[in-house]
Amino acid sequence: MSIVSVCALSVAAVIIALTLKPKNAEIALMLGLCASVVILFSLFSNVAQITDKISEITAASSISTGYIAILLKVIGICLVTEFTANVCRDSGSSSLAGTVTLTGKILVTIAALPLYSDILNVVLELIKR
Repeated sequence: MSIVSVCALSVAAVIIALTLKPKNAEIALMLGLCASVVILFSLFSNVAQITDKISEITAASSISTGYIAILLKVIGICLVTEFTANVCRDSGSSSLAGTVTLTGKILVTIAALPLYSDILNVVLELIKR
């Protein structure tokens, strides 16, 4: 799906949702959620391109596959967190959106802990020299 299609679908969904919201807010929320899911599923066709490029970069460099796995996990956490927080905000629950965002930040920190450990070990080795 091209960016023009994504934008057109988004604008159409927003216009319809705004029209429906005064009469039936639940349906308007579901419409927005369904449009978001359709857009996300259309992006899954591009995942193969991303994984191929990451494989190329990994093969061409001496980067550990463990680091790539951490990077992908962190990106996934960020994307899911952002999507969920936006849905919570759209439904009027900004406190829940804040909680989801905070949880995402903590999970990113936890996922990156092995990197912190490796960086600390490299710094300690440099100090010993």
